Amino acid sequence: MSDLLTERTPPVIAAEINTIKQQTNKILLASAVEVGKRLKEAKALLPHGEWGKWLEESVSYSQRTAEKLMQVFDEYGIKLLVSSEDDGSSNPPPVANLTYSQALILLGLPEEERDGFIAENDAGSMSSQQLQQAVYKRNQELAGKEDEDLQKVFAEQKDKISKLSDERDRAKKEATDNLQAVWAEQGNVLKLQRKLDVLEDENAAAKRIAEIEHESRVLKLNLSMTQADARFELIAKGLDDLFIAIKEMAAADPDACKLYITYANQLMSKTLNKLKRIEKTTMAVPKAPENPEKD
Repeated sequence: MSDLLTERTPPVIAAEINTIKQQTNKILLASAVEVGKRLKEAKALLPHGEWGKWLEESVSYSQRTAEKLMQVFDEYGIKLLVSSEDDGSSNPPPVANLTYSQALILLGLPEEERDGFIAENDAGSMSSQQLQQAVYKRNQELAGKEDEDLQKVFAEQKDKISKLSDERDRAKKEATDNLQAVWAEQGNVLKLQRKLDVLEDENAAAKRIAEIEHESRVLKLNLSMTQADARFELIAKGLDDLFIAIKEMAAADPDACKLYITYANQLMSKTLNKLKRIEKTTMAVPKAPENPEKD
């Protein structure tokens, strides 16, 4: 009979103690979940401003401790409660093998990473120090991945900016070409003005002056239209670029996007008001008679 008994050695005793500690910590985690659940229930029932007083007087908890217990319930409660009610027909969730200390350390990981991390690293068998180091390493890896994602987004944005810059340069060149056409029209107007100075015959000059004045009005009208076309095209292109930039800004910086939308609305409103004033002034000016000699 004595041969069947395990020999009592320090390693055997240490193993038994560690087993008891492990079981106690698991019980502590389950208890913390239940306490956190009831703390949330009490907080919802208490009037505003009474929470801290109730904690101190009724359960001797600081608000920091209470918040931590409620967080444990929020993060692990549903999984542990389902696990405790399971009849053994399904595999328990990874969190079921954690101690209270391990559960607190794992709060440092994003929730979507937690179960996979527990399973991959056998977190339930780690010491607190080992688990803290593993969580720190995992967070560093996640931060590195986020940096890579940000670099990728930055590269894509840089490429878009480069394309927009090319489009802007092409628009500037087109505008320059249009301005050259405007200058050419201005040169024609000056030539016609010089012709007026060299006409000697008064009768011929009078007739020629009328013809040149007509040509000058036509050229000036063409000049105004060319200038308007060039400026309108440049403004339209600029507005298109602005709208594209604001639209792309929405995903990266919604607040900046809203600000630029406000500025754009103000610009459009001012422009519309100026156009209305010009239209009102133009309508108010009486038209000259087509043939003054008949008056």
